[in-house]
Amino acid sequence: MQQGLRSWLLSCAILWLNVFAALAQDKTPTDTSKSETPAAETTPAETTPADTPKSETPAAAEEEVKQLMVETGIYVNQIHAVNLRENLYTIDFWLWFRWDGQDDYSPLESFEVINGRIESKASEYKDKIDENGKERNYAYCRVVATITQFWDISRFPLDDHILNLSVEDSDNEEFKVKFVADTENSRTGPNVRVPGWTVGPAKGIVSSTHYTSNYGDTSLPSDNDSTYSRFTWQITIYREGFGYFGKLFCGLFIATGISFLVFFIRPTDVDPRFGLGIGAIFASVASEYVITSVLPDTNLVTMADWLHILAFIFIFITLVESVYSLTLYCTEEPELVAKSKKLDWYSFWILLVFYLGLSATAIIFS
Repeated sequence: MQQGLRSWLLSCAILWLNVFAALAQDKTPTDTSKSETPAAETTPAETTPADTPKSETPAAAEEEVKQLMVETGIYVNQIHAVNLRENLYTIDFWLWFRWDGQDDYSPLESFEVINGRIESKASEYKDKIDENGKERNYAYCRVVATITQFWDISRFPLDDHILNLSVEDSDNEEFKVKFVADTENSRTGPNVRVPGWTVGPAKGIVSSTHYTSNYGDTSLPSDNDSTYSRFTWQITIYREGFGYFGKLFCGLFIATGISFLVFFIRPTDVDPRFGLGIGAIFASVASEYVITSVLPDTNLVTMADWLHILAFIFIFITLVESVYSLTLYCTEEPELVAKSKKLDWYSFWILLVFYLGLSATAIIFS
């Protein structure tokens, strides 16, 4: 029995030794991240050119973002009309483009006139030219366009304006196509005439225009920003002298001056005394109507408005003074009659000086 007990204890000892050995083996760390199996590693050197996307190759990426520089110029043939009332003008001009490479680029099809409508496009031409031994692409056309422009009429009719004739490539953003101003060859023709205006100097500028919109493409953010290159030919027009000013306001100044003559008429002569003032009011209203008929609708108080407002105020004052002077004169008291005459005399000079001074201030500082 003792021998059986020893055998059983020996068996238990061997079993426990096996258990401890198994536990010790399980606690040994296995670092699979340092596997030396070559197939488990992928290095850039092992990637074949066939596995690399075409758009990710450096040459292809450079080809995609390469910006095309396009020299752009304008020659203005004629400015047919400048319409202040409708906020527009019509212009006839030649437009050309010169660029290197990219023979498939068609600027005559992709350009647009900003804030305008092309009435006609003719004499379209595209070919290659030799420029100092270098072959370049060249395209031009003749365009008649009606441009919308909002005028600054605050100093009308002593105003001057800058006509902005702008073109953009509507199909290509600035990172693809950028305009370069051909200022050396661009100009306004010497025979350009604008009735009522003098055509001044012109210049060409290139700017970047941003549009914050996805234009309904919901795959882009709603505030998506796109930038386009814009070439602008700026033409200055101004009014020379005071001829147009005099023709417009001659009637207004005469009407206001006539209203001051009432001070030399006896207050009891009611018909001429008050009739001149009433007639002056109607003449001033007619003058205001004529001027507003050639200007756009606006909340801006222009120089012309100030001159008419002053005329209305001073004509009204002459009528008020006539009523008061008549009241004094009708008392038939010598002192009050004398006071009425003196009031008329001083009113004439005081109102005349103030009217001329305020009118000059409106003309100078408007």
